[in-house]
Amino acid sequence: MLYLKIKVMKYSTKVKKASKVLSAIQSLKADESISITYKGDTYKVRAYKAYNDEISYSVWNGINGMNVSKVGRTSLSLYTFDMMSQKTTYRVNLLDMEVL
Repeated sequence: MLYLKIKVMKYSTKVKKASKVLSAIQSLKADESISITYKGDTYKVRAYKAYNDEISYSVWNGINGMNVSKVGRTSLSLYTFDMMSQKTTYRVNLLDMEVL
């Protein structure tokens, strides 16, 4: 039998590793942005003031963008709607991001 040894990272280690990117995103004020890399591509995370005066975020790659529904400790939950009102969701792992 062949056994593979898989190294599993503890959740607390993931949180610590993602904290640099998370703090950079959460420190954005309205109309500010930062550039990040994710899986070899460059994206821009933008902050804007929502209707209830809270800060909301969106992630852009050129003219394509997605809104952030949740900023978690280790991931971002993204969503967008197409022309037929179909919702598309995506989860981005903060461990795979790097602030430029």
